[in-house]
Amino acid sequence: MKHVQQMIDQHGSFEAVRTHYLRLENPPFMRLVIEVIGGPYPNGAYELSIAHYAEQNGDAMRDPEITFLVVPSAEGTTWTPLTIENSYLGAYQMVAEVTKEGLIKVKQSQAMNDLRDFANQWDHNLKEQGFLEV
Repeated sequence: MKHVQQMIDQHGSFEAVRTHYLRLENPPFMRLVIEVIGGPYPNGAYELSIAHYAEQNGDAMRDPEITFLVVPSAEGTTWTPLTIENSYLGAYQMVAEVTKEGLIKVKQSQAMNDLRDFANQWDHNLKEQGFLEV
């Protein structure tokens, strides 16, 4: 998720996004919303939601939304996927959860690996679609 990380850094870091979520408009693509939904945890981690949003019958629809536990460190930031939701499909999957200490409790290890691969491709696509320049 290095490109999403760059977007966060461009807008002032996790603490800045915690107080003011990012809403990035980049037509013709669906708007991208990045928000801190948990943390900081004792280990310095944050829980983030990254989502494309559209509307259907006046309701906000996620296509998709992936939540992550993000742990900054001197060696680099680790992004671990927790959930994925697609409102149009009525699909929701939890692959891991966060403990009160900010640690990961894996629920479905293979699904987590698959979601990590999908998220990395999505991150690449966001760069290719020009979201870094918004």
